[in-house]
Amino acid sequence: MSDSALADHMVAYYVAGPANDLNIATRWYPYGELVLIIEDKFSVATRKFGPKVRGQSKVAGQAFLDALISKGAWETKSNDFGGQMHQFQADKFRAEIAERQATDPLIAKAKAEGPEFWERAFAELVA
Repeated sequence: MSDSALADHMVAYYVAGPANDLNIATRWYPYGELVLIIEDKFSVATRKFGPKVRGQSKVAGQAFLDALISKGAWETKSNDFGGQMHQFQADKFRAEIAERQATDPLIAKAKAEGPEFWERAFAELVA
């Protein structure tokens, strides 16, 4: 998904749990605002893994957002000023999260190894 193993682990961690609770008002957002919102969600979700992990929230959040925009979890339309706006699509988002939870190898490994997998993985990645 991204160029960073740490960001990939952060995305998998977020998809495995916190993404289940994501709900964004269905208004139209500019891309930059969505990046800030998702970065904050990643920062909160990963704060227990320390500042080095949390510091990659923008990279991981943007990779997550871009992937889900490409899958239609945010509808995209062009505005009158030449930019694009995005609107959260809850049903498509939930379906994509469920698909990723079922197919992501990091999530499967975490399920097999238990909750300590994430702490150990993040500790190794930032050591």
